[in-house]
Amino acid sequence: MAALGAAAHYLSRREPFSGFTSGQLIGTLAGQVQRGHCLFALDGLAIRGFLGWARLDAAVAERFATTFDPPPESACNGGDILWLLTAAADSTVALRAMIAACRALHPGRVVMGMRHKRDGRKVLIRQVIRAPQQDRCTSGEQVPSRA
Repeated sequence: MAALGAAAHYLSRREPFSGFTSGQLIGTLAGQVQRGHCLFALDGLAIRGFLGWARLDAAVAERFATTFDPPPESACNGGDILWLLTAAADSTVALRAMIAACRALHPGRVVMGMRHKRDGRKVLIRQVIRAPQQDRCTSGEQVPSRA
């Protein structure tokens, strides 16, 4: 449960999470941590980012996307949709590293999430996570990927 405390401490100082009640913040993070649906970006021992998700079935994800009512914890561990619940990072580098790690863990899944804009708008995100591509020679000999 140390991960829960570390995540709560990190996120409680960042928008929009700093506006959550402690019950809201701990409630959403507890499920992510208990299910193992989270990643931290670290610089030594310092936390530089947190990414958390749920795995929802398509019907639950669509309902969440239209009603904004979070699904019960019992519906968050086993569906084919990777719903991003929590994302925050100190830098673009940290955010990209967490996204790359998440993509490597879940290739081929549909990812969805709700982006909360500063002006109050909510924007639905929906895309397929593509597996990393590697370049190949015509002979079939593998060539290192371009960065």
